[in-house]
Amino acid sequence: MAFSGYSDYLYIHKKWYNIKDFKHPGGPVSIGLGRGRDATALFESHHPFTSKAKLRGLLAKYEVPAEQVKELNLTTLDSKSKKAPKPEDLFDWGEGGIDRKPTAFEKELMEEVTSYFKNEAEKRGVSLLQATKATPHRWSVMISLLIMALFSVYHLTQGAWWALIVAPVLCWLLSANTCHDAMHFSLSTDWRINAIAGYFAPWTSSPLMWYHQHVIGHHAYPNVGHMDPDIAHAPGFIRVHESVEWKPAHRFQMYSNAVIWTLGATLYMTVVPFKTLWKGSFNRTVFLGISKSRLVRHILGRIIIACSLWLWPWFVFPIWKSIIFCTIPMFIHSMCFMTSTQFNHLTPQNSRSLDKNFYKHQVVTSHSFAPYSRFAFYLTGGLNLQIEHHLFPTVNHCHLPKLHFLVKTTCAKHNVPYHESDGFGEAIRKYFEHLNDMALPSITKMKMA
Repeated sequence: MAFSGYSDYLYIHKKWYNIKDFKHPGGPVSIGLGRGRDATALFESHHPFTSKAKLRGLLAKYEVPAEQVKELNLTTLDSKSKKAPKPEDLFDWGEGGIDRKPTAFEKELMEEVTSYFKNEAEKRGVSLLQATKATPHRWSVMISLLIMALFSVYHLTQGAWWALIVAPVLCWLLSANTCHDAMHFSLSTDWRINAIAGYFAPWTSSPLMWYHQHVIGHHAYPNVGHMDPDIAHAPGFIRVHESVEWKPAHRFQMYSNAVIWTLGATLYMTVVPFKTLWKGSFNRTVFLGISKSRLVRHILGRIIIACSLWLWPWFVFPIWKSIIFCTIPMFIHSMCFMTSTQFNHLTPQNSRSLDKNFYKHQVVTSHSFAPYSRFAFYLTGGLNLQIEHHLFPTVNHCHLPKLHFLVKTTCAKHNVPYHESDGFGEAIRKYFEHLNDMALPSITKMKMA
């Protein structure tokens, strides 16, 4: 294992727990994300609706005694960068760990959202946890997308010109509206369904890479230098955060950014995984914790996916048509992916904001846009409501429009900045304004509330 002896342990609120024999209700994937790491942020964001007493009782069974911690010399392996802050020093969790007293903002936010889901659970006759997952209507949408995506991909392999455009769009919609939720464990309460559905995005990413980059790194520490992988992509060409050292090449990043938008999805599913495996960490921020057998399966899976996307046309089409059928779908899919993900944190307003309170930090570093647009909602799989998603990642995105008003109102009441754009146009303007700022060598220090 990459974590050697640490693979059986995780660290939560300054205590170590031996999880070797722990059968987590969320399945082996969810508990595995915290192995060998400071899993405090993961723990907090993944259990917003679980009783504190229940959590306390479960963890107490697996706590490692202080003397054994010293004997084992346990140390978390979180970021490969020496400049990264210690996770336990980044946020002020207060006294008492799990039993800590929440701030007024946290308390009211949780009460409002929990009340909404209690009403939903009562109306549907399900448990509170089940009420937070995909509704029957959402399942019908996902199944419809799956059928249409498969239909279009079949015709793509038959050389249909209409499928050249329709197939990548439908595959993106399936990925955004299904796989993203699945890998946040917000699709179903059955971990097997989440695990399987995570593989429905071959044109976007592998689950292994997404878990490490997105769930372990980005969601726990959004916009935190040397800890959030999303602000350290291709630092030699693109600078989107002040923690990235300025280089002369960044003056031209508006041009290099156009190339990345065009090839983003292709690079993300080919170059990035192999670079990560070679380096042993994702963008020097998140260590990989995988066995040799998992490593082999991952490499074989990437090769199979690459062949299924780019090899087959050369056996059935002329050279000129093969080139078109290898490039156009990836270009379209990449544009869909980038349009749905790049405006969510990279604006002048939230890229320079931090907060010692974990939940406020999720708000001030995120950016929602086009909150009332059904087009934006379906295209991005609810990622346009980024603030709500970051506060409650285990909630299926079909509920986020209802939570939008609750979250925004609570933020206003407690003077927590809520960064939002009315539509795509405003969001794009802020994004490019931020890119222009970061292209300059001048540095503005981030604010820690």
